[in-house]
Amino acid sequence: MILIFLLILAMIFNIFAQITLKYGITAIQLNGISVQSLFKMISSPYIWIGAILYGVSFIVYAFALSKGELSRVSPVSQALTTIGIVTISTLIFHEPITAFKIIGVLLLVAGTIIIFF
Repeated sequence: MILIFLLILAMIFNIFAQITLKYGITAIQLNGISVQSLFKMISSPYIWIGAILYGVSFIVYAFALSKGELSRVSPVSQALTTIGIVTISTLIFHEPITAFKIIGVLLLVAGTIIIFF
């Protein structure tokens, strides 16, 4: 039970990290790879907050790894994060949900259930 809690918590921090980074990158409007773009990224509080959230996600994920088998924990963690990102990107950033995304999410759910249990 603690393993599932840790995986969900790591997923939540990971998703919030990605939302924050997406918002930050969109706000600074990068114009290619340059020193100026790098400076914009480094000076953005959203980028820093996203990085910190990724760090917290990493720490929680490391605890999850200590509670379960790598061959089960890693695929489940990645699937949960992918499912969460597809859902959140549709709701917050209004990205299109396509038939292929729906099929992919359903396959991820089925695969996650098979691998975890």
